[in-house]
Amino acid sequence: MLPMLTTMALHSDMSDDSDSPDIECFEALPVDTFQAIGSSISAIRRLIKQQQKLPINVIKYLCFTNVQPSVAEHFSSASNRQMFHHGTRYMIIKLVTGAHDAASRGLCGEVRDVIRDMGLDDSIYAVGSKTVRGRYCSKQADESWVLETPIPGRDAKWPTVVVEVGVSESYRKLKADALWWLANSKGHVKLVIIVSINRTTPEIKFETVILDPVALRNQRRRYIPIIRQSITTSRQPGQPNAQITVSPAVALTVEFEELFCRQPVPPEHSIEILPSRLGRVSRSVWAEQGL
Repeated sequence: MLPMLTTMALHSDMSDDSDSPDIECFEALPVDTFQAIGSSISAIRRLIKQQQKLPINVIKYLCFTNVQPSVAEHFSSASNRQMFHHGTRYMIIKLVTGAHDAASRGLCGEVRDVIRDMGLDDSIYAVGSKTVRGRYCSKQADESWVLETPIPGRDAKWPTVVVEVGVSESYRKLKADALWWLANSKGHVKLVIIVSINRTTPEIKFETVILDPVALRNQRRRYIPIIRQSITTSRQPGQPNAQITVSPAVALTVEFEELFCRQPVPPEHSIEILPSRLGRVSRSVWAEQGL
């Protein structure tokens, strides 16, 4: 069992002064998370290499304790994503595989194509897993987009839309990651796309998560996430050429103002990833999984 983060109190709400989104990202780690003391960069790298030699199906989480801030600040690796809690000195390392990358790159490509067709590819750009520091934690997404030109009054460090990829067994962790982006940015991150990949069966769930606008209008701001869309792609196991089922058969939608922080000017429009394109992304993920 993972050690509890007892240095901070858990809160039942997501108010402005709550650290619950940060805590939940650590408490929601799956039970098979590898645990170790992160005494130095070399020690962390050595343990990562050991874990990478073991079978990894899509992703694997590692949780390091007693990590000095200087170690977390200078540690980086293109083959993983990381999150560091500056108060508890816990660090999560997410090891990723080709299936994980196929999902995040595939979605990025679909969004890029729509943006380019509107002639707006100079207005926003993908920054991948760029590290962003919130109130208590520094975190990397799997994919993210930032505006080319900052908007007055908006903290430019925050992306507008974020993608987080995981496996179905870590669905709670994916939801916690989504809330972290939405709450820590105080709504500057408008949308999080979470992608939950089944480890053993060709099935993927794509969901869009936003903040509940009713809760944000209350006198005491509460950051409550709601799932706006949930779309599942699937295919018969062992039949790579079989037809892909998309349920419901609708487009995954990113509203224009969520991505660009302004209203569209016709013919500008929302980004819609059609069912056929979700199927294409899914097929590349399953190919990497060997399903």
